[in-house]
Amino acid sequence: MSLKLYRPTPRGLEPNPVLDPALTVRGVVCAGCHVRAHERFGPPRRDGTVANPAPRETLPHDGVRRTSAFLRSEFCRSCHQFTPGEFRVNGKLLENTYVEWKASPYARAGVQCQDCHMPDRRHVWRGIHDPEMVRAGVTVSLAPAAPRVRRGQRIGVTLTVRNSGVGHAFPTYVTPRVVLRAELVDELGEMIAGTRVEQTIERHVATDLSKELRDTRLAPGQSASLVYRRIVDPRAARVRFRVIVEPDAFYTRFFETVLKENIAEMGAGRGRAWIAEALEETRRSPFILFERALAVAP
Repeated sequence: MSLKLYRPTPRGLEPNPVLDPALTVRGVVCAGCHVRAHERFGPPRRDGTVANPAPRETLPHDGVRRTSAFLRSEFCRSCHQFTPGEFRVNGKLLENTYVEWKASPYARAGVQCQDCHMPDRRHVWRGIHDPEMVRAGVTVSLAPAAPRVRRGQRIGVTLTVRNSGVGHAFPTYVTPRVVLRAELVDELGEMIAGTRVEQTIERHVATDLSKELRDTRLAPGQSASLVYRRIVDPRAARVRFRVIVEPDAFYTRFFETVLKENIAEMGAGRGRAWIAEALEETRRSPFILFERALAVAP
């Protein structure tokens, strides 16, 4: 997808066919990456060349300066890495993604941020909101893989999520939350009260960023497991296991707090309507990453 309204062609500027108007309100514009001191910059051509096709003074905006910096993770650092003196919670930088990547096996193997988040140089910035992207980065398993489940029987099943392909902590920031859930459900698929057990993978901080309540994120190669042990209720039809990704969990809590407390600067008038709209968008973002239901035999 692209933020550009028009694209250059041999016939001049034409409407961009891949324009995504929704991106225009996201706060990231082309100039954020491609303009410095009124000069235009971009990556090398796919064949590796960087020279302009004609003298720069004859090209629109003096042409483009091509640099391999666009292909390296260091290019992403200025927006996705706090410096040592910047804001910390519980002694840890609020955003530390570049350092997490630098310490990972992916950095040692030469895998750059752009390789996963901008595949084939596409401006898609795939991340935690993309179910396919998340599935490619983690491995989810049940053990035993095919347990026999009967009513009145005591079961023990382990649901595990492993960071098998994410080049930094999973998730890297305070915004998302990943929920491992196990529960008994009846014939209608409704959860039987008192049978749900959950575990979260997240960096959970207070909405005012005053403190960190827990940090259960997974570094590359690490796993988190939820062990579900209980006697199967006679009303149960299935044992259901889910992994749920909530990409905007922090924002949901934050916007709810703003609206509830009616903070003058952010929760009144027109601003309140915008915050309410943003809240509803965060509530629509969760998705089920993994689901498996084990049938219960009489």
